[in-house]
Amino acid sequence: MAKITTEMIKQLREMTGAGIKDVKEALVEADGDFDKAIEILRKKGIAKSEKKLSRTAKQGLVGHYLSDDRKFGALVELNCETDFVAATDDFKNLLSEILGMVVKHKPSSVEELLSLKTDSGDTVEEKIKLAIGKIGENIVLRRFAIFETGDGLIEIYVHPGSMLAAMVEVKPDDEAVIPVARDVAMQIAAMAPYSVSEKDFPQDVLEREKKIYREQALEQGKPENIIERIVEGKIKAFLEEKTLLAQPFIKDTGKTVGEYLQEKSRELGKPIEVVRFVRFKVGEE
Repeated sequence: MAKITTEMIKQLREMTGAGIKDVKEALVEADGDFDKAIEILRKKGIAKSEKKLSRTAKQGLVGHYLSDDRKFGALVELNCETDFVAATDDFKNLLSEILGMVVKHKPSSVEELLSLKTDSGDTVEEKIKLAIGKIGENIVLRRFAIFETGDGLIEIYVHPGSMLAAMVEVKPDDEAVIPVARDVAMQIAAMAPYSVSEKDFPQDVLEREKKIYREQALEQGKPENIIERIVEGKIKAFLEEKTLLAQPFIKDTGKTVGEYLQEKSRELGKPIEVVRFVRFKVGEE
C-alpha cells in the first residue's frame, strides 16, 4: 500500500479542484496512482472540467518550421520552469538549435533526438545540460512532431506567445487550399479536437468515457434500463465536441468544420481532405 503524503493530496487537489477528503479517499483507493485517482473522482462527478485536469506548472515555448513548398513541417516543445526564462535569448537559441536538428536529421523519437551530435560536438542532451547550468532552471525537451507529404500540403498556426501551435496536413496540393488549411489549423489550436472524425477517434479514450458516464449514472441512481441511453447521448455530445469535422467552425458557429470544408470543396471543384494534425500546448498533456 502506497503512503499517501500531504504533498500528493495537495497536488491532486490542484489538478482536480476536489476536496481534501475526496482526494485522500481516491488516492487510497488508487494506491497512490494519480491517473487512477483522477478517474475515480471523475466517475463520482467530483473532479472539475478536463481543462483544469490538464493544467501544469510548466512553462516554455513551441518552435516551428515549415518548408517553402509546404511539404515538410515540424514542431518542437521545450519546457522550462518560468516564463521569464522562456523569454530569454539563451532559451530561444537552444530551442532554435534543437528545431534545426529535427529538420536536418528527422529523428523518430525524443531519445534519438537527444543522442544526436550538434555542430559543436556535443549531443542535444549535453547542450540542454549546459543550458541548465548556465540558466539555473530545469529544461526539458518535451516532444516534437514531423509531417512530410507528397500529394498534400502542410500548414502551421502558432498562437501569439509561441506556447500553442497546431500543424495540419490537407489535400489536395493546391495553392487555393492554403487559406482553408490555415483556418483548420486555427480551429485545432483553439478547440483541441482529439481526431479528424469519429472513424479515427482513439478507442481507448472512447471506452474510458463510456465507463465514466456509466459509473456517473449509477452513482446518481439512474434506472438500469435507461443508463445505456444516457451513455449514448453523452458519447454523441462528446464526439461532437472532440472530433474536428463535427465541431462548430470558430469563424462561423452556424456551421460545422465538415460543412465549411464541403463549402470550400464546391468552390474549388475538388474535395478538400484533412489527413492528420497535431496540437502542442505548453504544459498540457
